Amino acid sequence: MIAKPCVLPPSIAKYQALIRRLSENHLVKYDVVTEYNNRMTGFLGEESVMNFHLEPIADLNYRIYHDLRFYHGKYFFQIDILILCAYFALVLEVKNWARDWHFEKVLHQTTIDVNGKMERTKNPIFQARLQAFKLREWLKLHNVQGIPIQYLFVNSNEKSNIIIGEDNKYKWNACNSEYLLERIDQITNDYKIELLDEKELRKINKLLLTSHTPENFDLLEKYHVTRKEILTGVHCPDCKHLPMTYNAGTWRCSKCRIQSKTAFNDTLHDYFHLISPTITNAEARRFLQLNSPKMAHHYLNSINLNSTGKFKFKIYHQ
Repeated sequence: MIAKPCVLPPSIAKYQALIRRLSENHLVKYDVVTEYNNRMTGFLGEESVMNFHLEPIADLNYRIYHDLRFYHGKYFFQIDILILCAYFALVLEVKNWARDWHFEKVLHQTTIDVNGKMERTKNPIFQARLQAFKLREWLKLHNVQGIPIQYLFVNSNEKSNIIIGEDNKYKWNACNSEYLLERIDQITNDYKIELLDEKELRKINKLLLTSHTPENFDLLEKYHVTRKEILTGVHCPDCKHLPMTYNAGTWRCSKCRIQSKTAFNDTLHDYFHLISPTITNAEARRFLQLNSPKMAHHYLNSINLNSTGKFKFKIYHQ
């Protein structure tokens, strides 16, 4: 079963919002777009593994989790995909790079080809091993022990190859995504003793889901962007142009000519992603570029936000 489905992380939604609301010549626009592209590439690789390569076993006796993040010690650790069953757990570190992976035997260094030059990068097998170790220690703190935890680096990009020697002891800890089900079958055949009953699996499932902490950070602070530099106005849901013009309850895009009565919704979410998890009527009017407190009140209430306070002191919560 898909215990935690693959959905777009809030962190990526924040980047999308910031890209829309920075002027094209802003000093950090290139850095923001580059980081967004890297994160989106990673997500698309994980999505393909979750929704395509693991789909055949989704209805079998496996619990599959996408993007788990737990606090352990002084820091958080994150797992791209976790597969759990009555016999073992399997940590997947997914990469979606269009470059060949070269794994050395002696020092276990990993290199990739960047414009004809071999450059060292983090060993994704060791990254997977580290996440498996952290998960094992984290589970111990929650009185869950004795589950074998295997790990795999999964290359999800069809344009890249894994180059690893036959005599490299970590060769079974890496595979291309199309071979993933075969590796899961091989690992399953290695474990014949049922260690967890259904009650224990449900207990661990609840522990994993309730302990998951999504990544949350102030993107404006990260890139030293002030609120005054954030472009306001309702953006077009089709071409992303902003601002749309408002007239009689309808927003119209001057670029692609689309009309919408609900375009304000995504714009308010941009505010929540970038500015604050709370908003007032006055702040909504400024960000939506509306003059009417009555219309701002209508739109804020139409998306069923929780609120505190009354009248001009009313605050709406994300």
